[in-house]
Amino acid sequence: NARPKQFPYQVFYDVEVRKQWKPNCGGTIIGKRTILTAAHCLDRSERIKIYFGAVDKSKSTETGQQIVIVEAGSYVIHEDWNLGKMSNDIALIKLPTDLEFNQYIQPAKLPKPNSLHVDKNAIVSGWGRVKGFVTTEHLQYTKVKTISNEKCKRIFNFDMKFLSHWLCVAPNEKRTCKGDSGGPLAERNPD
Repeated sequence: NARPKQFPYQVFYDVEVRKQWKPNCGGTIIGKRTILTAAHCLDRSERIKIYFGAVDKSKSTETGQQIVIVEAGSYVIHEDWNLGKMSNDIALIKLPTDLEFNQYIQPAKLPKPNSLHVDKNAIVSGWGRVKGFVTTEHLQYTKVKTISNEKCKRIFNFDMKFLSHWLCVAPNEKRTCKGDSGGPLAERNPD
């Protein structure tokens, strides 16, 4: 289980589909009004309910937790997003007002352009499935190691074309699952 303030850049959001809130995906705060997430998470969604500063999203009175509801059309999906090829699976959610950053809510430190992400220690986090079809209310995380695309192609047998801009992590006994999509892969910097 994650601790409060451990991943202040992590968000989770529900989407409204036919007037019902459905648990959906994770995202990463990258600016005062911007959340980075996966395009496939936002297809056909109406409003979006975003949980900020949360560790246990079932506790609305949790210290540091804020919920913001954004209207339909407040997100931008990459123009070349292609579900069949799983390419450009990226989207931005635009918030109606600036976030107030504090110890529970912070933007992620983004990598320098063109930096290499091979053989790096990283962390993935989210509220996705933990067993079968059961999702968790408590933010989970696991440590992973990034690997080269060549090594990734050897380890995993892809039925589709492997794209050079994909990031790949070495397999281990713990991993992300449905509901974690769109969430962060955070490199652990020694500084």
